Amino acid sequence: MKKVKYVIMSPRTNYGGVIVLHTLYYYLRELGENVKICYSISFAYNTFLKKVLFIPKWLVYNIYITVAKVLEHLLGPDRFKHSFNIPFKNIKRKLTPFVGKNTIVVYPEIVLGNPLQAKRVVRWLLYYNSCYSQEGNKTIGYDKSDLFFAFREAFNDNNLNPDCNVLFTPYFDLDLYKQTNYGARNGKCYIVRKGASRDDLPDTFDGKVIDDLSEREKVRVFNECEFCISYDTQTAYSVLSSICGCISIVVPETGKSRGDYRLNESEGYGVAFGFDQEEIDYAIKTRQQALNRYINCNSNSIEQVKHFIIKCEEYFES
Repeated sequence: MKKVKYVIMSPRTNYGGVIVLHTLYYYLRELGENVKICYSISFAYNTFLKKVLFIPKWLVYNIYITVAKVLEHLLGPDRFKHSFNIPFKNIKRKLTPFVGKNTIVVYPEIVLGNPLQAKRVVRWLLYYNSCYSQEGNKTIGYDKSDLFFAFREAFNDNNLNPDCNVLFTPYFDLDLYKQTNYGARNGKCYIVRKGASRDDLPDTFDGKVIDDLSEREKVRVFNECEFCISYDTQTAYSVLSSICGCISIVVPETGKSRGDYRLNESEGYGVAFGFDQEEIDYAIKTRQQALNRYINCNSNSIEQVKHFIIKCEEYFES
């Protein structure tokens, strides 16, 4: 079999999904695969007009990225700082990647359609699949011949991925995400992210919302605050805040508790679901176990990617 080239499409933000997309890139490269990553700003390409508009949007976006990087280099990060996070060094961004008949293109679940017109498509469900037509049951924007993986079993759609292929590749820079403040802490910080549409969000927050901060700024805030309160029930930043020394509290959706979120025991280490003292005590007690779990996650990610390569070869060569 000829060496397969992979192209990964990614948004370019500070969110966790971007980190795992780059982690896949990193490990594919470490395993000797020919892999490129490309960025875009729009993720619905399932109509003719959106397909036509994809190229100019893509070009404008990449010109902006290039200008921003030049300005940051010339003026320094203190005077000009663009808002994009690159979780690994030496990322080979590709403006117009060549996609041949043997190229496997990996799209996160938010990409509707096939903007790179790939013959071999992997859809990676990094969150719940919400790509349904208004009629209710029909998934739009994906093709039946696509190969599906879920980042976690909890995010899987059995209609799309009945074999429940899982590609779990978290990467946690534990030289960055760590507790440095062992003294006094004050105040609260908040995580909103995927909880932005919740009806129970407060009108104002009595602390900093960390959603759009850089990773280093997040860690700084986590090491200053006593409490980190999250309205996103699925973000890894809740656990990361605990590792940094916060009392980490996830606010369950109305009528729900820890048991409603399909977590295995280790996924809930370091985090309280709700404000009950028993939950808070559990979060503090299991903080070290949360750190140990993330150490193991980093070492297991490369094994997950090896399995991913084998699965892709079997599927697309059959």
